[in-house]
Formats: sequence, structure tokens, C-alpha cells
Amino acid sequence: MNFSELKVNPLILMGIEKMGFEMMTDIQSRVIPVALDGVDIIGQAPTGTGKTVAFSIPVLENIDANFNKVQAIIIAPTRELAVQKTKEVNKVASFMNGVKAVAVYGCEPIEKQITALKKRPQIIVATPGRLMDHMRRCTVRLDN
Repeated sequence: MNFSELKVNPLILMGIEKMGFEMMTDIQSRVIPVALDGVDIIGQAPTGTGKTVAFSIPVLENIDANFNKVQAIIIAPTRELAVQKTKEVNKVASFMNGVKAVAVYGCEPIEKQITALKKRPQIIVATPGRLMDHMRRCTVRLDN
């Protein structure tokens, strides 16, 4: 299946095209249409098969760029994966003005992350422990 066949925001498709992707991988063609229909899914595929793009497209399709509150949380098991996933989400969203993903993870001064969170990203990619730290400090609010 070709990405251009998806019925999603054209700005998302522009981000995908900028990344150089045309045809979906197996995991993407199986996951994206189902997730766009609002069905919860669990997908498993080898490293490098496009899982991040597979979940990024449905997440971004549901983000309201004009609503500056946290609208999606992506949990990553390690800081390296949190950083990697944040970069990929931001690439897919690169033409969506005002949409921003921010990574929060341990082993980095929390003040830098608080500064990034004050810019009101719609998407937070976090390791579980650091997300809980921010929730305790009320620097991440999940009431929306």
C-alpha cells in the first residue's frame, strides 16, 4: 500500500514524503488503517520496519494543533528510544505548524525538560519514571 492512499491530513503525508517514504512496510499497512479507525492495537515487528511511523500517523491525525495541551503520551522503555521516537514523530509532523513532540527521560537535568514542557507540546514521549516525576511536580498534567 502506498502512503498517498491514506485518508489523513495532507500535512502528515508531506512529512512522510519528505522522509523519503512511498510504500508502507508490512507493519505499517496492517496497523495504520486499523488505528485510524480508532481500534486499539498491539503490533510487533523487527527493528527498522517502521513501527514508529506506524503509530505516529494515527496519533498525529488526532492532534489539534490549536489546542496547546498534552493530547498524546508515548511511553518508551529507554531514553535512547524516547529521543529516537521524538525525532521521528517530529519529522512526520514537520509540516503541521504548531505540533510538537518533546522527550522527557531520566539522566538529564529535569529543568531543561520543564522548560521544553512550558512550550506546551501536544505530544510527550517519556520514560515511565521521568513521566511520573513530572506528574508529581505538576509539570505534566494529564487532565485533558
